[in-house]
Amino acid sequence: MKIQICWWKTRQQKLTKPYISQFRQIHLLETCFKDLHHIFELKKRSDQVVVMTGGPRGIGFDIVKKLLQLDYTVILGVRNISASQNGIDKIRSLGITSGGVKFLNLDLKSLNSVRQFAKEVLTCEEGSRIDLLLNNAGSVNGNYEITPDNMESTFQVNYLSHFLLTNLLLPRIKETAAKKGGEPCQIVNTSSHVQNACKIKFNELETSKVYVPFKSYCKSKLYQVVHVKTLENKFREEKINVHAYAVHPGEIATDIWDTVGIFAKILQPVMNLGRTTDGAANTVLYPVLTPEVGAKFGGEYFESGQVKPSNKQANKLEIQEKLWERSLELTKDFNEN
Repeated sequence: MKIQICWWKTRQQKLTKPYISQFRQIHLLETCFKDLHHIFELKKRSDQVVVMTGGPRGIGFDIVKKLLQLDYTVILGVRNISASQNGIDKIRSLGITSGGVKFLNLDLKSLNSVRQFAKEVLTCEEGSRIDLLLNNAGSVNGNYEITPDNMESTFQVNYLSHFLLTNLLLPRIKETAAKKGGEPCQIVNTSSHVQNACKIKFNELETSKVYVPFKSYCKSKLYQVVHVKTLENKFREEKINVHAYAVHPGEIATDIWDTVGIFAKILQPVMNLGRTTDGAANTVLYPVLTPEVGAKFGGEYFESGQVKPSNKQANKLEIQEKLWERSLELTKDFNEN
């Protein structure tokens, strides 16, 4: 089975009304997917391995579906293996027989679970190489929740656990890149355009004096953008063929907002106007699967197939260095293989 992805055919157009640009981008992108005027046929990745957080539900369902169509082997870090298997069974029922899936337990609310997951990835047969790391899982809580590691839950799930996981898998990713030659290995953080709506406060990083669910979510997505920029700088310094990206999948009507009560009801009409999960999956995978993009735009923040300006704080080296050092400090007891 072939996978066909149609990239946004109006990428170079400048929108003159910023206040409608997001919705116009969504509709242009969706129209392009439907009429398939520009078809990008992708080569199979039969010998390549993806490690991905989160199960095959919501956006994750369509991401995994496309990865399997491309014949990747996908290692999924999930909380509920049984429910995730149901998602894979649904994908297989669509006639997609290529690719392979391995489930491993992962609870992003526990740094010890992250370390154990990384250990199992690195010791299993499928994890002998890692071509792509997709930090896709995310959550937001309606109430203030402290994890067993004594950190605010949204911060840990969306950012810090992925920071730790990336560090633990990075030696294998670098090894794989060295063996591949020209084609890079890649790391993707599924972020959000709400990263532009907040500011990093280092005295309220892993905790919150006054908890506001949306604010906490926004900050976690900003940390993800800072993370990829820091990683990319390090890769360039080391002259290794690995690239990192932050990607906004679009406004999606998924269940991530179900825990925030009335706020979810306010958001729902906007989400229903947004992108489908299939379109979101294309958007997330765009920098990975478009050859000319990866090397040129490593470390960038993407929306709808375009590099977009990120939060100004994300580009400040002092912010990058401070967040990196603080994250290392918070994960120091788990950061060794």
